Amino acid sequence: MAPRILFGLWLLFGLSAPAAAEATPQILDGLWSGTFDINNQGRYDFTALYVGGRVAAYSVDSNVVYRGTVAGDDKSYRSDMLIFLRDGTQLATVKLKGTVGNRTRSIVARYQTSGDDTGTLGLVYNPLFKRPVALHALEGLWEYSGKKVSISININATGEVKGTDNSGCNLYGTLRPIRPDVNALDIQAELASCGTADGQYAGMAYVADGQAPGEMLHWNVTGAHFGMYYPLRRVASAP
Repeated sequence: MAPRILFGLWLLFGLSAPAAAEATPQILDGLWSGTFDINNQGRYDFTALYVGGRVAAYSVDSNVVYRGTVAGDDKSYRSDMLIFLRDGTQLATVKLKGTVGNRTRSIVARYQTSGDDTGTLGLVYNPLFKRPVALHALEGLWEYSGKKVSISININATGEVKGTDNSGCNLYGTLRPIRPDVNALDIQAELASCGTADGQYAGMAYVADGQAPGEMLHWNVTGAHFGMYYPLRRVASAP
């Protein structure tokens, strides 16, 4: 979660996320957003995509990316995650346990990190999750430019992806709808010509309305040692 949570908010994570493209629906499936504190201090953003027991999450305030698992029902919630520095290396693990309320529209959980930090996470369901995504509608050029990383990604009508960043790293991969009825895409990707970051990556993405103009593709992937999150903005649609 935040600067300091970076080093503490990680827990025992023993399960690798399934590489599924088609995930069996679960009661906590959804796009969730909210905030957490660290040792009763601060408020930091948290956004998570839960699909079929998988978690792909990020916190912009605390500059971290998460991968893990989630389970529960209409009353209970639990999640185990790895935490990565955004566009950087793995930091720690975190364990969360809490309750579900308002007919699975809110979650309140306590967490314990491998660095012994604790805090409370509060999440609210975002109905944007129920807006289906068609691959052909994503065809075109998407870009992100941050303080250290700038990346351009081309997506074709079948979900094939090719990209490059300002350091000369090359990205190849695929996007696939996880289910036809939800705003969630499975990502399988490879980084090449990128030094120690080379390798296979997996994660999830969703599409949201950005500040004008246009849409944003929230791209979240992790590998064996690195995690990456890019809020990609559409700059050109397919002709």
